[in-house]
Amino acid sequence: MLSNNIIYENNLLSSNDNDRPTKYRIRRMLDSDVNTLVKIEEITWPFEPWTADTFFHCLGEPFTYCWILVSVTNDHSVLGYAIQYFIREKSEIANLCIHPDQRGGGLGGILLHHMINYAHQFGYRIHQLEVNTSNIHAYRLYNKFGFKIVGVRKQFYSDGADAYDMQLIVDEVHPKM
Repeated sequence: MLSNNIIYENNLLSSNDNDRPTKYRIRRMLDSDVNTLVKIEEITWPFEPWTADTFFHCLGEPFTYCWILVSVTNDHSVLGYAIQYFIREKSEIANLCIHPDQRGGGLGGILLHHMINYAHQFGYRIHQLEVNTSNIHAYRLYNKFGFKIVGVRKQFYSDGADAYDMQLIVDEVHPKM
């Protein structure tokens, strides 16, 4: 089983230190994180954010894994989070979000890579997710990791937007991207 305190070293630079790579820690979500996550959700998805109740529900569900990405080289603030659950033979990625001030530096890839490899340790080779067809940045991230569009869900979101149904099938531990 993986440690709850995984350190990743990247060639990404923190905003506070232009000379050293930033280190990130992925840990399990705590109840005390929920208010911060709701604020990030409200900034990111003002018309359809996840609520505190939704996050608390995820924390209480078996086979649901709630991940938090924090920087260990500055104020330890939450940089992003992800929710995945295991159902039947699949790992479903229900939410992956990076704080708007931290986007564009590869942090989404760190969380996605972690979820794929975590699921692999338990024998899950199929990864499923839905992404808004207008969310080109998320689509590009998933495509970079090898996810393929396997369908379109018409009017999937409450605003009537469509979603791509995407899937990745892996046979080995996913290489770091």
